[in-house]
Amino acid sequence: MSKKIAVYQGTFDPFTQGHLAVVQDALSVFDEVCILLLVNPAKKPLFSVKERKEMIEQTVCSLPRVWVDSYEGLLADYMQERGLVCSVRGVRNEQDYAYELENHQLSKNFYPQLQTFFLPCAPQWSCVSSGAVKAACVCGKLPSSWVSDAVAKELLAKFPQVRLI
Repeated sequence: MSKKIAVYQGTFDPFTQGHLAVVQDALSVFDEVCILLLVNPAKKPLFSVKERKEMIEQTVCSLPRVWVDSYEGLLADYMQERGLVCSVRGVRNEQDYAYELENHQLSKNFYPQLQTFFLPCAPQWSCVSSGAVKAACVCGKLPSSWVSDAVAKELLAKFPQVRLI
């Protein structure tokens, strides 16, 4: 019997506790989860791919069935090259769902075997996003519950004026 592997893709700039919750939820259904950093040339990330990968690896190091990879290109190509068919996406609200559904439908054009599983987030993560984390840092305060210690350390290095609350 083959392993059920899910790919959880994103830019994760930075990886939040909401992202981690999606990984943990996916582990309750799948044998393994690959956290895939997709490189999007249209985005100007705060952290390099290497920095993001290291932060995520430190955050998920206690989860033995999880690994982190990066890829420059389409999710559909990554999945097809590796013979994977399951993608997971966390959704916080109706807007997330609409966005993720559209991305799923577009990806299906390139890789018809692709299946996307939408995982609703827990209420405490409904307002937490990478953008919200960065915005909070710009304002000088960051709720410590929003990110792991590894991510907080790197954010504090980029935003020395930030106070964890």
